[in-house]
Amino acid sequence: MESIDYIDIPPWAARIKSAPAKSKSRCRPTPLPIRTSLPHPQPGNPHPQLTSLLSPTNAALNFLPNVLMSSVPTNPPPEKSKKRKTGQPPLLSVKDPLSLAIMSANFRRFVSKVGPVFWLQDRVEEIVMWRRGWKVTSTWIAAYAFLCYFPRLLFLLPQVAIIAVILATYKYSPSSSDTSSTVQEEESVAWQANIQAIQNLMGFYSDAYDAVHPLVLNLTHRTPFTLPLLTLVTLSLIPGMLFVSLPSLPIRTICLSLGIVPLALTNPHIQSSLLVLRHVDRNLCWLRSKLGLDPKLPLTTFVQRLIDDNNLADSCWTAEMREVELFENERHLDAQGETEKSWSKENLKSDERSAWTRGPDGLGGSTAHRGSLCSSNLTFTLEPGWHFVQTEDWRLDVDATWTAQGGDSNGWVYTNDSWLDPRPSNAGGGAATRKRRWVRRIWYNPPVDS
Repeated sequence: MESIDYIDIPPWAARIKSAPAKSKSRCRPTPLPIRTSLPHPQPGNPHPQLTSLLSPTNAALNFLPNVLMSSVPTNPPPEKSKKRKTGQPPLLSVKDPLSLAIMSANFRRFVSKVGPVFWLQDRVEEIVMWRRGWKVTSTWIAAYAFLCYFPRLLFLLPQVAIIAVILATYKYSPSSSDTSSTVQEEESVAWQANIQAIQNLMGFYSDAYDAVHPLVLNLTHRTPFTLPLLTLVTLSLIPGMLFVSLPSLPIRTICLSLGIVPLALTNPHIQSSLLVLRHVDRNLCWLRSKLGLDPKLPLTTFVQRLIDDNNLADSCWTAEMREVELFENERHLDAQGETEKSWSKENLKSDERSAWTRGPDGLGGSTAHRGSLCSSNLTFTLEPGWHFVQTEDWRLDVDATWTAQGGDSNGWVYTNDSWLDPRPSNAGGGAATRKRRWVRRIWYNPPVDS
């Protein structure tokens, strides 16, 4: 037997005997059994994945594992710097190697079994957002208040939860769908509903991450607010320790308030009342002047401006800043078979203003394409030395401060066919065009003389 010098053969490897020369074309060597961490197939269907791939009803869903693997790097993941001790179980994140087969199988198993998680998410959202009426949410508020008054009852929650589940499902009878195969689950409506819920959850998590990420930067020495924040938190630590150690501290009242206040803020009646605060700016004029902001800014724009100032680069803090504006224009067209008016930039006439203009009168057309507002497409030439602030994008003027009549909740101001007679809404009909304002800040960096 020839020895192979240019590779290392592990001592536990077994050689596969080759077939006789006469039967090479008809016989193949029998491979040794390979043990993997893949789930065992269910009885009666030896090839569940192959059957699923060949199923015409799942053609629209079979590409999901491939889409997931398209973002996986081809190189193996870097090894951990710290070696694991002998006999210590591996971490869950590195338990199995990166493999398309393992990811595809686990993804299908996850989708078919994640339904109860989203069911619980929907029930919690219905209670928190008062979707099932005031009686249901008020009942949960009363139960939470009872637990705050008797906190020792928290140790009885597991027993109460088990009893509640058993009593709530006493009429439940197992159906044939509970014992169906993986292929049958993928053909059901529940499978597609789980896919939709996973899609929306990924979008919600990404939006939440984008919203929290600028605030987290203050903790990583990437902004000038890190050192003042560290000083403030350090100075408040000792008074905080003294405060929580007071024997007269109303712990139950504080916990009750922290649990009820968020639910109260999500009440539809309270939210409609809070909308009035959008136009109540007199109480914040002194605060805005102290912060160096325009006292006439609307409340929503004022809060957004504080967030934008927090993300400014160091070079923009001391530079002169101004604000430029663009106006988005649309025209409505009554489509056949539809009762609602369809608004679109494509309905604009060829001899009138373009989709984006520099002024409310339609002058100074923008070279941007007709479509939704894009982050970097709606740009125009600035005077020498002026630059767009890169850490922020175009902001919608939802309060429509550029017109005395105001606009709707999305900042639209409705006009007639000649772009005249502005009105804040189109409730009575008669409007043929509409426009709204977008603003963005620019900063001055003196050009270097050559």
